[in-house]
Amino acid sequence: MEIREIDFEEMVLKSARPVLVDFWASWCPPCKMMQPVVDRMATTVDDWADVYSVNIDRCPNLAGQYEVSGVPTFIAFADGKPVDRRTGALTEGQMMTLLKKAEESMPQIADDSVAEQAESEEEISERPYITIVSGLPRSGTSMMMRMLAAGGIPALTDELRTPDEDNPNGYYEFEDVKSIENYTTWIDRAPGHSVKMVYSLLEHLPTDLDYRIVFMRRDVGEILQSQKAMLQRNGIETDIADNTMKTLFERQLRKFYIWLPSQTHLKLINVSYNELLSRPESVIAQINRHFNESLDLNAMAATVDPALYRHRAA
Repeated sequence: MEIREIDFEEMVLKSARPVLVDFWASWCPPCKMMQPVVDRMATTVDDWADVYSVNIDRCPNLAGQYEVSGVPTFIAFADGKPVDRRTGALTEGQMMTLLKKAEESMPQIADDSVAEQAESEEEISERPYITIVSGLPRSGTSMMMRMLAAGGIPALTDELRTPDEDNPNGYYEFEDVKSIENYTTWIDRAPGHSVKMVYSLLEHLPTDLDYRIVFMRRDVGEILQSQKAMLQRNGIETDIADNTMKTLFERQLRKFYIWLPSQTHLKLINVSYNELLSRPESVIAQINRHFNESLDLNAMAATVDPALYRHRAA
């Protein structure tokens, strides 16, 4: 799964599990050769470790921070610190060696604490929860709602906003969500369903319930292109510069990810729209793990329509 700079602290540095990060580039043939190997490794170790990819052209600051001078470079992290690294194409065994070294470097937790944590996680997993699909505008939230519905999580929607050229498969919106700050009775109907919600409204969710959040991420340049095209089709003009909007989006996301760790009622997975369309099977498998292996993977994959990917980053 590809992550960006804004995800790195939360998903790598603050992770309670060993993490292997593949620093790669789209122009690098060995990197492309390694992609299916990295995907298999992520599936193999998903019960005790995480494997992520970082595109150095999209994340030059991270590449500089960790002195990545050649690609692919694999760095193993434990407790937020790099513990070992290798550059060049690796075998699965070599990647496993890096992860095992990270595992050995993780701080030890007393057995009774582990048991208590496992018991707590089991209790949480048995409680009914509400699925929330969120993210920036034009980041693939409607597509994810459709995928989850196909996978077995029905959407809570009023169907007031009908399909159009911008979202030919529908918007999957629920108008009552927008007034959650003052009106929450709809939540009684939400457990077992998915609901689309703007991320700025997540702070108003009642904290006595559990939520599984699927947070859609997309290249900000593509978001701006898609949003501009949608506004033009609807005869709406804006004089806000792209750089201004990009800065605003990135500031809002940083604020969101600073707030997120203290919200124990929210369990979130970041999903890259770009990665979902380029490698759907791998990303869908990770989404399935987020939902306790309960989804219909083939039905979800059948809903992915690359033809709708109309605004691509340069």
